[in-house]
Amino acid sequence: MTDPTILRLYGPGPLDQLDPVCCPRFPIDRAVRLFTRQLFTYRTQADPRDWQSGAPVPDVATEVPSIYNAGMGASYTSYVVHLRPGVLWDSTPARPVTTHDVVRGFKRMGNPLRRSALLPYFTDTVRGMAKYCAEYAAAFAGVVPTGRELAEYQNSHDIPGLLVLDDETIIFELRRPAMDFIDMLTLPCASPAPVEYDRFVPGSIELCRNIRSTGPYRPVEFTPGRELRLDRNPVWHADTDPVRRQQLEAVEVSAEPVGAGAVAYRIRTDRADLAWGLRIADPATPVEHDLGFALDPYLVFNTRSPNAGGALRDVPVRQAIARAIDKAAVATDVARLGGETIIRVAGSIVPPNNDGHQDLDPYSTSHHGGAGQNCAAALAAAGHPGALTITAIHPGTERARRVAQRYAADLATAGITVVPVELAVPEYLDLLADPARAAAGEWDIALASWSPTWPQHNGRVFLQPLLQSGSPANLGGYHNPEVDALIDRALGAADGESADAAWRKAERVALADAPIVPLLFQVPTTRELCGRRVRAATVLPTHGLAVDLATLRLDPPPTDGGSRRG
Repeated sequence: MTDPTILRLYGPGPLDQLDPVCCPRFPIDRAVRLFTRQLFTYRTQADPRDWQSGAPVPDVATEVPSIYNAGMGASYTSYVVHLRPGVLWDSTPARPVTTHDVVRGFKRMGNPLRRSALLPYFTDTVRGMAKYCAEYAAAFAGVVPTGRELAEYQNSHDIPGLLVLDDETIIFELRRPAMDFIDMLTLPCASPAPVEYDRFVPGSIELCRNIRSTGPYRPVEFTPGRELRLDRNPVWHADTDPVRRQQLEAVEVSAEPVGAGAVAYRIRTDRADLAWGLRIADPATPVEHDLGFALDPYLVFNTRSPNAGGALRDVPVRQAIARAIDKAAVATDVARLGGETIIRVAGSIVPPNNDGHQDLDPYSTSHHGGAGQNCAAALAAAGHPGALTITAIHPGTERARRVAQRYAADLATAGITVVPVELAVPEYLDLLADPARAAAGEWDIALASWSPTWPQHNGRVFLQPLLQSGSPANLGGYHNPEVDALIDRALGAADGESADAAWRKAERVALADAPIVPLLFQVPTTRELCGRRVRAATVLPTHGLAVDLATLRLDPPPTDGGSRRG
C-alpha cells in the first residue's frame, strides 16, 4: 500500500520549469504555489462564485494597502507595503524574507534572456521599470550573459519606482493609477527572490534544482519533463501563512505524454490521486459554472516570417486563412476528448466573463461550402495565386495534435500546404519565446492558449500581453501603433467606462489585422478528478480555476487494513 500522506499527480501537463519568473501557465503554477509566496494572493474557496474568491488578501504582506490604512496615497500612485515577520527562506541557516528580496524579484523579471510573459503589466505601471528593462536588454545585446553577469547588472541598477525604506517596508510608485496593481502583485513572476538566485541564469535547470522555498513545501527532486517531488519545508510555520496549509508529507508529480483515459485508469487503480494537466469530470464532486473563460486555443501568425515571400506579413492573407478554418469542427474534435469543460466557438480575443468582452465575429466561425475556394481566391487577389506552404508548430499533446490536424485539413482545401511540426512542450515554448528564430522563419503559425491572470478589473489581461508591441506574449511580433495607443489610453483612463471603450476599440482594430485567429473559449472544470481520498478540494479564481494543492489533505488509510478505495 502506498503512503497515504503523499499526494500523487499524473498526466501530460508540462513539467519543465520551476522558476517563478518563467512559469505563469497551468498546471505548473499549481506546484509553484507550494514553494513560493507573493506579497498578496487569493484565498481558496469551495465555491468559485463566492465574491471573496476574487479579492486579493495579504500573503507575505501584512495588509492590503488602502487610503484607510495609510498604505495608498491620495493620487492612487503610491503603495506602502509592510512585510509579515517570520516568513523565512529555507536557506542554511534560515533567514527572513526582506524587501531587498522583493526588489530582486522585480529586477529578475526584466532579464533579457527569459523575460516573464506578463512583464508588460509592470513596465506600463511601475515608474521607471520600462526604462530599466530596455537598458537591461541593451546592455547585453548580442551576447549571452552568465547568471553572475546578470546579477551584477541588477545589483548596480535600480528601478526608480521601488523604494526600500527598511528590510520590512517598501513603497511602490506607479506611473499612473492602476486599480489592478494589487492583483498584479499576486502573480508568481512578482515573487520575492533570494540572493542565491544571483548565481544562476533565470529559468535554467541549475536554478530549478536550487529553488529556495518560502511556502509549506520545497522541491527536493526534479527531472525536467518527467518528475517532481516536494517535501515539507521545515522552516515554514502556519502562523505566518494565512492561506496555505501543510496537510501532506509530500507531493509527487509524474509527467508522461498520455491521454485522459490513461490518467483516469491510473487514478481508478489507486496509482495516482489527481490529474496533472488534464481536466476530467469527477461524478462525486460535480461543479457547474461558467467562470474563467480562457482563449484556448488560438492560432498566432508569425508576422516576421520571410517564408512564402513574406505572405503572412500581409493582412489580406491572414484574413483569408482565418476565414477558411472551420471552428465548429475544431470544437467538435476537442469535445470528443471528453472532460468537464464548457466549450464555445470564439470570434473575439477577450472571452466571456472578462472585462471588455464583446460579441465579435469578423471572420467565419463555421465552415460553409466553398470556403476553401473563397480562401484561394482571396489569396490570389492578395498577390499569392500559387500554392502556399506554411510551417505550423504545436506542442506534443493529444488535444493540440487534433486541433492542428483539423485546421490543416481546412487549409488544404484552399491550396495551402501545412507542414506540421510537433514539439515537446519545453522545446515548443523555447521556440516561441525566441524572436530571432521567428524572424528566421522557423515557424509560420503556432497553436497557443491564454488564460485570465486575475478574475476582476481585468481589462488588460488579454489584449495587452497578446497585442502590445514588444510584449513577450505577442508571439508573432504583431505591431500596430493605433492598437498600442488604444491600449495606452485604456490603461490611463480615469474611469471604467472610458477604459472599456478603448479596450473594445483596440480589439476591433486588431481583429481587422488578423494577427491571431481565435478558435475556442473554454471553461475548465474546477477540479481535476479528485479521488475519494482527496479532501478539502478548494479552488483558486485564476489560471483555470484549478485545485489548490496547498490546501488539500488526504483521508487516512482504513483501520481494517482494506482497500482505501472500496
